[in-house]
Amino acid sequence: MRLRTNQFVSQTVLHMLTALLEATRDGPVSASVLPDRIRVTGDTLNGFLDEVRKEGLIQVENGEITQDISQRLATAVKAVQVGADVEAVSRCLTWLEFEELSARVFEENGFKVMRRFRFMAEGRRWELDLLAVRTPYLVCGECKRWGKGIGNQTARGIIETHLEKIEVFTGHIEELRKRVGLVDWSKAVVVPMVLTLSATPMEIYRRVPSVSVLALPSFLSEFDGQLERLAHFRTNLKPLEPKLKQTVLRRRKVNDSRRARR
Repeated sequence: MRLRTNQFVSQTVLHMLTALLEATRDGPVSASVLPDRIRVTGDTLNGFLDEVRKEGLIQVENGEITQDISQRLATAVKAVQVGADVEAVSRCLTWLEFEELSARVFEENGFKVMRRFRFMAEGRRWELDLLAVRTPYLVCGECKRWGKGIGNQTARGIIETHLEKIEVFTGHIEELRKRVGLVDWSKAVVVPMVLTLSATPMEIYRRVPSVSVLALPSFLSEFDGQLERLAHFRTNLKPLEPKLKQTVLRRRKVNDSRRARR
């Protein structure tokens, strides 16, 4: 029962991977209740658990199965890679896990990522789900769980709002550059993006791409070449003036022999 990519995997194994994610969503789960929840025989389940344990996807201790966030994300990616239904996998992940999976893909591609970046501008508070930074790019990601693409009015409204947010962010980037880590930058290119867990191909509305997090590595590998057809905001950054060091005046010491003559 090897869980390798690009080989035939039975529907039972796909079901068990998804069921494992669902079972551990709220914390540790007893191995004794899994056969009923997954609806497989004990022997089939034990073989599956032994395999995922060897692959480092679970821990088993005192009859309890646990998965930390890294293991759950790895299980989700594995499940989709071997053919599990993306929407079913998506429903098993918490919002935090979805954002974390998106962030890790950026980090694996050389970006520094700030999660839930908040800033004040124009009299109100704004928040970016993900801010991924790699010279000269700042990718502003909006994480959404929709599964039917951007054809509906709600999805398009979300993109319109995201565009407004990015325009405000770009307009105030000089004020934020130290927080974001742009001290040595002379220019920046701000790129809005929507990240989803759906398996649909990349879609574009108002030149803003909607990209499946599972297709994100491929998208980032071709990022430079795709930029011109995507919405982006170029801005030049002013040179930061060097901070002047304050001169500390020290009292001159009087020689002891001079004091004696006085």
